[in-house]
Amino acid sequence: MPAKKAYPSPEIGAITQFEHVNYRIPDLGPAMLFFCEGLGFTRDPTRMVGTRNMWINAGRQQFHTPRGEAIPFPGEVGVSVADIKMVYRNMKRISHELKGTDFSLKEVGKTLTVTSPWGHVLRVHQAGELSGRMPQAISYVNFWTPVGAAKTIAEFYNKIVYAPTKVTKRGKYSMATVTVGANQHFHFIEKPNYEPVDHPNHVAIYVTRYQEIYQQFKAKKMLMRPDVEEQFRFEKMFNPRSGKVVFSFEHEVRSLYHPDYLKPLANRVPVPYLVD
Repeated sequence: MPAKKAYPSPEIGAITQFEHVNYRIPDLGPAMLFFCEGLGFTRDPTRMVGTRNMWINAGRQQFHTPRGEAIPFPGEVGVSVADIKMVYRNMKRISHELKGTDFSLKEVGKTLTVTSPWGHVLRVHQAGELSGRMPQAISYVNFWTPVGAAKTIAEFYNKIVYAPTKVTKRGKYSMATVTVGANQHFHFIEKPNYEPVDHPNHVAIYVTRYQEIYQQFKAKKMLMRPDVEEQFRFEKMFNPRSGKVVFSFEHEVRSLYHPDYLKPLANRVPVPYLVD
């Protein structure tokens, strides 16, 4: 009999892949230390290889780090790594080179909470806990939101972007979970002390039903940027019926015809399962 799966395989909606997180940062040198030497990810050798921008490969996903003012958003990004103990050792080793920055490292149960030199918060998990069989991945993004927003955000993603969603309780408050790819999720977590931050960060997703989704945003006059070369952008999450906006975060939305869909990415980790 085949072995029982250790992770669920729920159906995926119109969002087929959450591809990248974009952080603006002022200096690529400390970013190389943090993302590559610390976390064990790989600078993409084929794209953005100069000094103005850097793409960091993490399995099938990426961090994009164009140079600019760094303003972290309220929340955290969850990543999976092949060897969390090695990541801890690497982070301890580079900590002296990042002294005087916002860098920090903390063990939280079986995970690590790490903060970039500019204050971006990441939660590190051992591969397999969240990422299926992928040795490296960007598995989720946690967004802090105002109290009362979770239910509307879930309805927005379900009705406007055609993504599976669910709302669960976290103590007195709620969390909306959106499926944005295989073993990938966005979590919108209500916080009583939430304060909005005007920041330059964004996330990128690939979708089926691209034209249908695009026309929904266009009809409701909620486009941030119109369709150009198989991608558009939105930032406002709203009640599908009333149009009331409850939360904002920039999304780069791409069709499956976008030239970067399923582009091959170089990674420096061994495959942790048997292959022929």
